[in-house]
Amino acid sequence: MDKDKNNQQQGNLFDIRDNIIPEDKRLFLPTWDNKPPQQENIITVQGKRVLTTGNILSIVSKPGVGKTSLCEGLIASILNPDCDSLGFNVALSGSRYKVLFIDTERTIHDTWNSWERTYTRAGIKKPKIDKRVIFANFKAVNISQRRNHVEEILKANWEVGLIVFDGAGDFIPDTNSIPETNLFIDWINTFNPAISIVATLHTNPRESKPRGHLGSELCRRSESVFLVQKIENGRVREITTSFEYGKVRNDDDEISYFYKYSEHDQMFISTDHTPKKIIATEKEENHREVISKIFDGRLECSTSHIISKIAEIAQISDNAAKGSFYRNYSDKLLKKEGDGWRLQNSYK
Repeated sequence: MDKDKNNQQQGNLFDIRDNIIPEDKRLFLPTWDNKPPQQENIITVQGKRVLTTGNILSIVSKPGVGKTSLCEGLIASILNPDCDSLGFNVALSGSRYKVLFIDTERTIHDTWNSWERTYTRAGIKKPKIDKRVIFANFKAVNISQRRNHVEEILKANWEVGLIVFDGAGDFIPDTNSIPETNLFIDWINTFNPAISIVATLHTNPRESKPRGHLGSELCRRSESVFLVQKIENGRVREITTSFEYGKVRNDDDEISYFYKYSEHDQMFISTDHTPKKIIATEKEENHREVISKIFDGRLECSTSHIISKIAEIAQISDNAAKGSFYRNYSDKLLKKEGDGWRLQNSYK
């Protein structure tokens, strides 16, 4: 079959309504007749585009920090754009107006409470039900069957434009497995290109690196990657792109804001928190002296090495050193070279 005939049979991929693209339609061959529609801004944060049509937003943190609450906030934004959505502004328009939230970790009681809290956050009261939102608890479903159940929901709800995987790592038995990771990536790649994805991921226990090969691959393919972390002795949570894997591919990638738990509201709420300045933790050493010590006899250093040395020299915690690295050293005294960093010419 020649290319012109193949293109003619394919038609415009973006006119397909199926949420799982038929196998014979998965090869995209550009022609004058199949230009994709303009990508829409699905999620904005602080006025910045962090998720557009067909892309992935990854939210990473240690367990128990509050990733699910952020998912509730962004879903509530769909139901009521004026609510406290913890910084997320979500716009699903046209025929793709539904969001599917997938919970793989919690009990059905927790999922129901999460569903109720989302409605409460959006100001929706019993008995009203908004069919734009679908909550699904997959905890009792065998890992090998979870994809089938997702596909069944998608086939019955072709209007889904956003899928929230709250625990993407629970869709494969081993997050360090390259073959299993590739199968998961291949699967989400079969979703209709009009569907966008939010995925929450755990970090490694003692660092901000997303856990396993799955975490690395999802973040690599993501349009944006956020870190959620506890600060101020756990009283406040920070959402930030200021870490090694943070990014916003299609906009300014400097994002940082805060939320905290409210006993009165029985949920997390936004806060105009002003973080304490990093203590005079670097003592008498200025940044140039510190970086000179780190690079003494070295041409290039890795991010992890620089951060550990900042912590050692300045006698501060790893988290404080990491923040100091991204504020005071990266792209100021240093320049990125492949997987490592070198001194800027003016500081050699």
